[in-house]
Amino acid sequence: MKAEVVKSLAGSYLRHVERCWLVQTDWKMSEHRRNRRLSDEELDERFRKMKRRFDRPGYMFRPAIGAGPAIGAAQFLEQDGIDVMGIDPQGGVHAMAVAFHEAGMLHGNGKKDIDTVYRVLKNLLRTVLVLHACHPPETRLHVYFLSPNVGSSVQELLKRPFANLQKAYRAVEWRFLIDDDFTERVVKPVLKNAGDVSGSSEFFVCSVRLLEAAGYRLKPPAPPEEFPARSDRAADAGGIQPLVRALMRTLLVGRASLLDESEKHDLTDNEYCKTRIGLRICNIALLRRSESGREIKGYGRYWKDRYGGFYVCSQWPKLRHRANAESLLAFVEGLLERKPEHGAALGPHVKAFRDYLSA
Repeated sequence: MKAEVVKSLAGSYLRHVERCWLVQTDWKMSEHRRNRRLSDEELDERFRKMKRRFDRPGYMFRPAIGAGPAIGAAQFLEQDGIDVMGIDPQGGVHAMAVAFHEAGMLHGNGKKDIDTVYRVLKNLLRTVLVLHACHPPETRLHVYFLSPNVGSSVQELLKRPFANLQKAYRAVEWRFLIDDDFTERVVKPVLKNAGDVSGSSEFFVCSVRLLEAAGYRLKPPAPPEEFPARSDRAADAGGIQPLVRALMRTLLVGRASLLDESEKHDLTDNEYCKTRIGLRICNIALLRRSESGREIKGYGRYWKDRYGGFYVCSQWPKLRHRANAESLLAFVEGLLERKPEHGAALGPHVKAFRDYLSA
């Protein structure tokens, strides 16, 4: 039942936040081969590449972790379904894997914790293979892992597999929304956007209505993230900021045609920057149109320099530099994947962010 609550919440998120017109829980691929885009031979080849990159030898791709003979692509796809699936108005496919453990996903046993990580990874890899099997290559794919309570130890164990997934499947938009991010980027937007939905049959939304009808008021959303103290910003004039400036000069000035107008507009949207790119920049957008000014509530939150008709965010808290660098690296790698003709312009930025993260 606990997992069903999270699935219902995830479905509500797709309906009311991502505006998906079709949402289904516990989706499973048809057993009819004619419903697949890829042949058995193509699936087997992709599965072999997947195993070579991700499998701990003889460990993960078995009927049950650590037991039984190795399996093929067809068996792997049939093992389980996708927890929540949605299709947005642009034809993009959103696939979600969810987990809910009240005490967190940590067992306190090294082997069991590693088993947990590999189960999550295996689920996400199956999701990718299913989506590639059923949808044409131009389909925009979004794959999520959602959990309200993972725990710091398992988070650390998950970091490397998640990074490997992003590198291996750069055309997929990955969203790992766990712990605080789960609350901020899933629960709160659903509560905000589903409030005016009447006659809903959604389990999560009905539960909220029941609590409100009984006189229980959910906590109001937390205030916007505080801007860092001036001394913190002044003490860290370097760090990620020169990399951001250089990237914006390329995208908005040097190669202004690299991004179309809709892509530039997305970067002026706070919610897009948080949920799609994963930036944590004090609850503001990466870009702001010059006609709107660089101040918010009387304070300059954007650099004074203009970049092709835009101001660029100057709020880069030191404690989040590495996380923001990882998000920007994934963003640039995604651009390069979609627009390989701009490799000469984007390649140096990929290298700069990688060098920063490896230092």
